[in-house]
Amino acid sequence: MAEENWTEESPEDAEADARADAIFRQAGIPAPKQTGRSFLAAVVLPVIVAGVLLIIGLWMMAGPLGLYN
Repeated sequence: MAEENWTEESPEDAEADARADAIFRQAGIPAPKQTGRSFLAAVVLPVIVAGVLLIIGLWMMAGPLGLYN
């Protein structure tokens, strides 16, 4: 079996993208703005904050449940 180059864009995909871009331009839909948010700010920090909140919540519920005295 021949190996395929998955990183190469096929002509069919390029044609479909070009048609979609033309439709968007004709309808006056602007291209999406590129945000300057990094992976750290978009993914890592919210995960850390959620983890801290979960730990605090579990710690607060441990007392009424009698898990520590």
